[in-house]
Amino acid sequence: TLRIPGLIRQPAEALAVMFSTTTVSVTAFGRIVWSCIQMGVSDIDDCSFMTIEGEDGIPIIQMNLRKRDLDERWGGFILQIGEDSIL
Repeated sequence: TLRIPGLIRQPAEALAVMFSTTTVSVTAFGRIVWSCIQMGVSDIDDCSFMTIEGEDGIPIIQMNLRKRDLDERWGGFILQIGEDSIL
């Protein structure tokens, strides 16, 4: 679950999540507004997301990612965060 305070009052329907094997990017109205580098490698064929309106005006983004190498642990999830651009 992800809540980004900078997205306050943005409609949940305007948000999307783009997955790659090592990064996750959040878009608002088609423009990347937040991104992170993962600590592991995910299986992009088994990633999904859902956005809902938060009670305090900050949208809630729920993501499901499957680790590509199931025998390895994540060891954490986010290695580095960037905002307003891709890392």
